[in-house]
Amino acid sequence: MLKSKYIIILLPLLLSAYSHLWNPLGFPSVHIDEGHYMRRAVMVLEGMGPQESAATGYPRTYDHPYFGQLFLAALLGTVGYPSSLSPTPDVQSIQLLHLAPRVLMGLLAVGDTFILYKIAERRYNSTVALIASILFAIMPATWIFRRVYLDTIFIPFILSSILFAIYLKRPPGSSDSMKLKPNYTISKNVSITISGIFLGLATYTKIPAITMIPLVATMIFFNSGKKYRSVAIWVIPVILLPLLWPLYSVVIGQNDLWMKWVIWQTERTESKNITFANAINNFFKIDPLITILGIAGIALSAIRKDYFLLLWIAPIFIFSYSIQWSQYFHLLPIFPAFCLGAAVLIEYTQRIIAKYSSNLLSYGMIIFVAVFGFVSTSMLITLNVNSSYYEIYATISKQLPTSSNQSNSNITLIGSHWWVWDSYWITHYVLNKPHYMLDPRFDPKFQEPIKTEKVLLVEDSKFNQSISRKINSENLMQIREVQNKSKEIATFVDNVTSYTRNTYPYNTLPIMISNEDHPIGKVVIKRNY
Repeated sequence: MLKSKYIIILLPLLLSAYSHLWNPLGFPSVHIDEGHYMRRAVMVLEGMGPQESAATGYPRTYDHPYFGQLFLAALLGTVGYPSSLSPTPDVQSIQLLHLAPRVLMGLLAVGDTFILYKIAERRYNSTVALIASILFAIMPATWIFRRVYLDTIFIPFILSSILFAIYLKRPPGSSDSMKLKPNYTISKNVSITISGIFLGLATYTKIPAITMIPLVATMIFFNSGKKYRSVAIWVIPVILLPLLWPLYSVVIGQNDLWMKWVIWQTERTESKNITFANAINNFFKIDPLITILGIAGIALSAIRKDYFLLLWIAPIFIFSYSIQWSQYFHLLPIFPAFCLGAAVLIEYTQRIIAKYSSNLLSYGMIIFVAVFGFVSTSMLITLNVNSSYYEIYATISKQLPTSSNQSNSNITLIGSHWWVWDSYWITHYVLNKPHYMLDPRFDPKFQEPIKTEKVLLVEDSKFNQSISRKINSENLMQIREVQNKSKEIATFVDNVTSYTRNTYPYNTLPIMISNEDHPIGKVVIKRNY
């Protein structure tokens, strides 16, 4: 009996390992936020602390708490990253530097699959657990977990917090007089505290994790026998751990900067396309089947007076709507809930069909959904959409001198947000090639002058659009002059759009690159030296 149980759990874990660890370098496309989070993690590994200084050139210093970079640095540092890879400015090294964190994200997603299985098993039954974990492993939206996002980092902590809150309630069929199995003998206060610590760490990773407080607090209250004391014990780490972030700013005398950038983060209006409605629409396009089944299953649960899943997603929707600055990957916490809702619906439908028809027909729905998810996900994760990016990063790295070459070290890298910032963590910190940067995204009026005689330019459609604006600026004229006098050293062509077709799931690829300043088309690297 025990062996068969482990075999059942092994199936979704193997599927999850396939979905999240197959071809991590090729798919999905490299995202600009991955560069920001990796830069901060490498800074921690270099002993520079968790708080990024404005001296690095990135102005929005207090945009997220610190646990994301601390967590990444701790795990990557255990394998000696990045020095263990002996990095050099070539394509192979650039790929390896990206491979390690993406493999880590894949392993976290496999862990998420296991935790979701245990949540569903304890909350519902083993059938729902198996279906939910398989859906989480293979449905198309699961590719989002392959990127190095703060959202992918805090999901296992959120799921763990929910799991330990569920463990407060005795499993079905047990009673106070019955001796529980060893895995349920954990004391209630310990389980409550661990649940609070996990959610506190999730919030210390990214503030939107607070949307899980209503769900977990409600579970703590009812599963502990309606004891307010249990909620009080639980809420202490939930509050104290995230407070380390503003406390740090107070200690170093930057509480005004903290307030400035936190307010900016909650009121971002840089693009009219990055809204809650657009995020929901994009999430639906990425995975329409899990969205429909998930919402239907959550509605079914609510009708049956099970508000667990509704309490899971409602605060996320309310928060995202009130903030408005939302992208599809900001909705990642709803994906496990959708998988659970879909599993509840499928299991319920299967029992109804089995009652009036054959058992074989009753399994038709789960077979159809599983095959659809596996085939769709396989079609995506086998693509290679990043080869040109690694070549561009390698070319930029080769053109920048190391810090030991003082006579040739003063160079300014000018380009769009994508290339200037996404390569910075590799060139500046890993390869020890310090340089100045000029990014039109953060200098819209071109007030920042070129600080060096030597300039390396990375031109793409975004950059050319920025410098073609009619702005009376001496610095803009200076950039144009440098551009005209620079010689071309390499040309690359983006290959993401070559896979875009009208058929699903390829028609979702534009979503992967939309609203993210993703360079499309030709990329030209020039220099004036």
